[in-house]
Amino acid sequence: MMRKALLFFLVLLLLPLQAVAEETGVPAPLFDESVTWPALSWEEKVSPIEPHQDCFLPDNGGYHDDSLDIRIETFRQHDTTVMALYITLRDVSQFRAGTASYRAPWNNTTTVDRMAQRFHAVLAINGDYFGYHEEGIVCRNGVVLRCRPVKHRDALLVHKNGDLSVLLAPTLEAWESVRDDVLHAFCFGPALVVDGQVNEAARDTDMDIGKIKPTQRIAIGQLGPLQYLVVATEGPENPGSVGFTLMEIAQLMADMGCSVAYNLDGGSSSTVALNYRKINALSTGKNRPVSDCIWFATLVP
Repeated sequence: MMRKALLFFLVLLLLPLQAVAEETGVPAPLFDESVTWPALSWEEKVSPIEPHQDCFLPDNGGYHDDSLDIRIETFRQHDTTVMALYITLRDVSQFRAGTASYRAPWNNTTTVDRMAQRFHAVLAINGDYFGYHEEGIVCRNGVVLRCRPVKHRDALLVHKNGDLSVLLAPTLEAWESVRDDVLHAFCFGPALVVDGQVNEAARDTDMDIGKIKPTQRIAIGQLGPLQYLVVATEGPENPGSVGFTLMEIAQLMADMGCSVAYNLDGGSSSTVALNYRKINALSTGKNRPVSDCIWFATLVP
């Protein structure tokens, strides 16, 4: 009887993963749920656990151990090469953010692959390059670095349970109402998908991001509990690719099943670093220094 109950419980655990697998066509990650590891401390800026080299998949296909699953696919859309990363975590402490420098982070830059190596990140992507300007809400690993909400910079929030949400045209009052439940806040934007639907308000953004210009772009979204999607497109500088407009990447994120999706700093800032190496849009030879990154860590010692 106890064995049947355990099997039923395991089926319930895997159902959300299977639903995502059926929606995206990516195999559901299989974790050994009988084994757990301590969460990473938010006091530690660097993960104490380095990635396991034998867990990286061949041909930059991703990474898998019993705490972290990353599957990477490439495909063509809008005459452009697109890289999609499906990320599943066991614990929210694996979703982390880092800056180029611990001191005066808004004044320093470095490349994402260098940050990834310093933090012991399995995977890292560029963030919002908050050091390039002086606006918006910036919170990293629970620490507020800047609190200057402006209406034209939607805020992406990562909550303490790992869920993503957005503050559209954020105000100080709206931020203060959720502040205690937020681990990270990003201020590039705009929001691309809200409640599973394309955010049509993004068409009218007055940010200088070339919204109708096909270019290299990167976005992050949520597929399910502790399950995320990152999409990085090539741009016109890459032979054979046209690039995406803002609304084209918004539609793609919605079509791929995101409940929430958000536009990060694109162009030459768009970086995906796996195993301490940049793996996207390599034909330009560019690796732009930026002020910050989003990174994912393993829990398996």
